[in-house]
Amino acid sequence: MANEINSYDISGLPPTMQEIAEGGIDNLNPSANTTNGVFGDPILEPTPKYIRAQNEKEMSQGNSHIVLGRDRPASRASGYGGQGHTGASSIDLVVGRGGPSPDATANVDPNFRSDSARIYISQKTDIDTNFNLADGAQGNMTARSGIGIKADTVRVVGTDGIKLVTRTEPQNSKDGTASYNGIELIACNDETDIQSIVKGENLVEALLEFEKRFNELSSVVLNFLKLQAQFNTKLASHTHLGTSPVGAISTVPSVSLVASGLQASMEGASGMIDNYKNRINTNILWKTKYLNSASSKYICSKYNKVN
Repeated sequence: MANEINSYDISGLPPTMQEIAEGGIDNLNPSANTTNGVFGDPILEPTPKYIRAQNEKEMSQGNSHIVLGRDRPASRASGYGGQGHTGASSIDLVVGRGGPSPDATANVDPNFRSDSARIYISQKTDIDTNFNLADGAQGNMTARSGIGIKADTVRVVGTDGIKLVTRTEPQNSKDGTASYNGIELIACNDETDIQSIVKGENLVEALLEFEKRFNELSSVVLNFLKLQAQFNTKLASHTHLGTSPVGAISTVPSVSLVASGLQASMEGASGMIDNYKNRINTNILWKTKYLNSASSKYICSKYNKVN
């Protein structure tokens, strides 16, 4: 459930400015207001003052800012710009300095954690450290060109598709060998259980191979059950020659053995039926349902691909 958000919050304004803002609101005649922002009119809202470095150019409107300058994730001493590095130009697009509680009386630096939304582009930066990102399998990238996008919700929409592609060039922007890194999806910034993504077609191939082995094993079990049933029948009706005062005679089958043989034969028949059912479920139902590309339950995605 979304947090309740105030539609009009001027608590971060100085008291005198709050009076002006409140006095400019006419609930009976909104069109007469000049400070409430209705229909694009000017609005008074708390906007912290940005501490601009001498080598920066800032363009701003309200609490929307574009800063052209040097790599700077925090104070003027931060980043490669603060260290005086060359090759560290940056563009910082940010809205909502001060986050949920902006203070119009405050002087602020960039804050990659609390500012409401940001697109940060830098020629040389520590992008993972700046945005407090988990290392993942790629590790913490330092002194690289980087683009960071952060907001409460981020959507990337491609009318004709989206590609996330790595290592398009053999060298990176620092004239070093580009890493053979892939794409990592790290939910909740938690790297404690990162695993490799399964490749769908390979999984289908593996499961089909498993199905083949399963059928071979089922055939072995079925043949064993057939032979065992034959043996049980022979054993239950077994007779042998005995002796009597009148000479050799054939004995009648053992009553207990007949009962046991009958029970074993019934259980064997039940086992063969179960074996047939399992093979039908595997060959027809399971395979057709999950390993057939025409099925709605096909385990491979119709649209999304990985390498």
